[in-house]
Amino acid sequence: EIDSKKHHSDCSEPPDPLAITNYQFYSELGEGSFGKVFLAKLNGKNPSVAIKVLEKKSKKTCRNIQMESSILRMAKENPYLCQGFAAFQTQSHAFLVMEFVSGGCLWDQLIKYDHLEMSRVLFYSAEMACGLEFLHSRDITHRDLKPENILLDQEGHIKISDFGLAVETSFGETITSKTGTIGYMAPEIFKEEEYNSAVDWWSFGIITCEMATGRSPFFDGHNREKVITSIIRDEPDIPDWLSKDLQHLLQKVGMNRVTEKF
Repeated sequence: EIDSKKHHSDCSEPPDPLAITNYQFYSELGEGSFGKVFLAKLNGKNPSVAIKVLEKKSKKTCRNIQMESSILRMAKENPYLCQGFAAFQTQSHAFLVMEFVSGGCLWDQLIKYDHLEMSRVLFYSAEMACGLEFLHSRDITHRDLKPENILLDQEGHIKISDFGLAVETSFGETITSKTGTIGYMAPEIFKEEEYNSAVDWWSFGIITCEMATGRSPFFDGHNREKVITSIIRDEPDIPDWLSKDLQHLLQKVGMNRVTEKF
């Protein structure tokens, strides 16, 4: 079970709420296997917040919710993570009250512009790196970093969001569970090897390539098996025209790793 006590952030934090029933729900912002996210206001007043509604289906689900709530609580220490204001639960559902990040997500930008200017690529990459470094310093591996989970605020800064698949590893522990979003998962996950937070940097590299070139450095079609095979076997297709700084960055996060050949 998750802790039903409220937690707060000092980022445009709304007044102290009493219960989830104090919030007025408006439009639906998104939906996934995790549940739904709604735009809401406390007693119908500004500021707007985002409320993630999760069904407590199993003990594993409850552990995941507890982890996500914990990360949202610590996110107030880093400006590049989506912050939480409060958490509530009923017998069947959990409600995570988060800051509403109004600028859409990185995926929206890629759909609109195909690829981004190099200055913006480096800017977003730097902020993503700061967010990831903070998570890893707290022994947290995100495991589902992708453009849809990189939100943009009104000032154009990024916020890493959706910690529903995040896991805590300490004392050099490794992870074995196979989870994430196919196009952004590292080879070791598909090969069912033990892995650590380095898989987040792999996802970071894929996202950075997509921002710079408009496409993944691996096969990017709809055939799941071809995508997986490409990630495991192929050398990443990183264009020579990318800046040396960006190529060096991609090398540092593993985009030049020796891949398996058959």
